[in-house]
Amino acid sequence: MKLSYFPQLKVVHTSTTYHGQLYVPVANWLLMIGTVIIAAVYNNTTSLGNAYGVCVMFVTFFDTCMVTLVAILVWRIKPYFVLLPWLFIASMDGAFLSSALLKVPDGAWFTILLAMVLASVFILWRFGKEQQWFAEAEDRFPTTHFVKTNDTGDLQLTESFGGKVLSRAQGFGIFFDKAGETTPIIFSQFIRKLVVAPEVIVFFHLRPLDQPSVAPADRYSVTRLAMTNCYRLVVRHGYMDEVITPNLAALIYEQVRQHVISRALDRDGEKSSTSAIATPAAAETGSSIRAPTPAPSTGSTSSRLESLERAFNHEVLYIIGKEQMKVKKGTNVVRRVLLETFLFLRDNTRAKIASLKVPMDKVIEVGFVKEV
Repeated sequence: MKLSYFPQLKVVHTSTTYHGQLYVPVANWLLMIGTVIIAAVYNNTTSLGNAYGVCVMFVTFFDTCMVTLVAILVWRIKPYFVLLPWLFIASMDGAFLSSALLKVPDGAWFTILLAMVLASVFILWRFGKEQQWFAEAEDRFPTTHFVKTNDTGDLQLTESFGGKVLSRAQGFGIFFDKAGETTPIIFSQFIRKLVVAPEVIVFFHLRPLDQPSVAPADRYSVTRLAMTNCYRLVVRHGYMDEVITPNLAALIYEQVRQHVISRALDRDGEKSSTSAIATPAAAETGSSIRAPTPAPSTGSTSSRLESLERAFNHEVLYIIGKEQMKVKKGTNVVRRVLLETFLFLRDNTRAKIASLKVPMDKVIEVGFVKEV
């Protein structure tokens, strides 16, 4: 699932000590159903043993090949040191495998069929996700590509997107961001089609790590973007950390508020240091010119804090994308069949909104269509 070879399933991490301890409820149910069916179909132990034998020999043969690749690519062992041991062991594995394949008509066909079905799902899902990424890349631009600030200080779409002035809606808009690097597609679709932007905008991105927990001091990263009152919050979390909670908006508000205050304090500290250095330098040269007094930054900081508090107290909205995909016209038959199958799986598997634990009356799904 992390490598995008399989649809998203619910995964429960059961241990903070052993990182590999997972519980996948759907997989457990499928294993139970499959065990009952196989026990009913294979009415004798000979056929079941044939299926098991082919499975074991395939695994042994593939393990030999995979270890060889690891030795060459990861351990950096010279290929001629690896070739002879691989040839010797693979020949023995191949001999056992060829004898096991004679039992395919007598029950071993099930193992090969199941492997082909799973491999087809893996390859199909990866192919579909790559086509989806290519289509989404067309909309991944910085905010300055499609929105700018005009002479009066209002936000306006660039000329290539119509040049309309954006209306400002009161409220605190949290846009869920998949990539965490460029402008979220949902935001670009939202303002280009509705021509409106919330008073305060936060791009919210979750970045899971392969560890149980992340310390609060290292968990949150806030940056201010070029647009007025627009921020990005990246949350680095472990698999045991609970981030999406009913009070998520309060957490985001507090992190952005702390960022605004800390930035102002850093700027004031830098200006104070510059003034302290400039004054002794002037004294040493005997100059009567006084060091310039730094202009306080409290004005811009207080306006940002006021806008942030006003928007948060007025209304909080969680805005997520509902991306519909359709196959382009003129696509060849094979590619169309593959993509239609992928889209069918995608539309009938776990959606992102299923993981949200925020108040549903504050969630807005914005639908848009992409061609692949």
